[in-house]
Amino acid sequence: MHHDWYDVEEILPDVFRINDGDLDTSYVLRGSQRTGVIDTGLGIGDLASIVAKLHTAPPLVINTHAHPDHWQGNHQFAETSMSQEEWRMVQSWAETMAKGPKSNQKERSVLDLLRPKRPFPPNFKPAEYQPFRIVQPTHLWADGDRIDLGGLQLEVILAPAHTRGSICLLERKRRLLFTGDTVLYGTIWLHLQDSASPDEAFSTYERLATYAPLVDYVLPAHGTRVLPGEFLAQLNANARRVKAGEVSPRFTRTFAGNGWYYDFGSYGMLFAQKILA
Repeated sequence: MHHDWYDVEEILPDVFRINDGDLDTSYVLRGSQRTGVIDTGLGIGDLASIVAKLHTAPPLVINTHAHPDHWQGNHQFAETSMSQEEWRMVQSWAETMAKGPKSNQKERSVLDLLRPKRPFPPNFKPAEYQPFRIVQPTHLWADGDRIDLGGLQLEVILAPAHTRGSICLLERKRRLLFTGDTVLYGTIWLHLQDSASPDEAFSTYERLATYAPLVDYVLPAHGTRVLPGEFLAQLNANARRVKAGEVSPRFTRTFAGNGWYYDFGSYGMLFAQKILA
């Protein structure tokens, strides 16, 4: 289904993938008691109306992390959530922003950097866009928490890597793992100011690899729609190679900062510094 800015696809029974303007991915899960909304994208379109058409149960937003392309639609929902660690990061960032000059330059630059290929929705006004809108969560999660949607239960896995407070969400019965930007088939950004340390990231990938036997479908927030569970072990094996000094990096520039890219073929990891074995 195509809805102006969004493409909606039922990839598994009661599990929907929402393409946010070809820039990122949200997921909607239909539980008997709640509608799970994993990430809300950039907030450019009317995501809430799309979710309401998919399921009538009250929605609960669960953010994998708090970058603008994952939680700027939160203001459209009454109940939102993220990890305790990620919310602390948001609060620290907000304090820093409050001390800076008031300007919409960052708002303009976000749209300039994204350069979406598809036209904006008819009601979207770029001049009024707020990519750094802060919505206080109604729920904060810790590692091991379980989120019961009714017939579907998401287990919170704290996964510091892309950000220090990132989480993955495991649905054991359906053998699903939602990974945000922590695991994807492309460039995994680990070079940001709010990224975890390399050692923390390596520990995260070691831990996630232990879930491979429990997972059939890895569902990332960018790139390839679905990855097999074995990818978790493959990714960790490559992370070990980086840690052991077996992969030579190349210097890489991005709009979010420069770093050292470790290429695994069709995907890789970008760190702020060279990894010394």
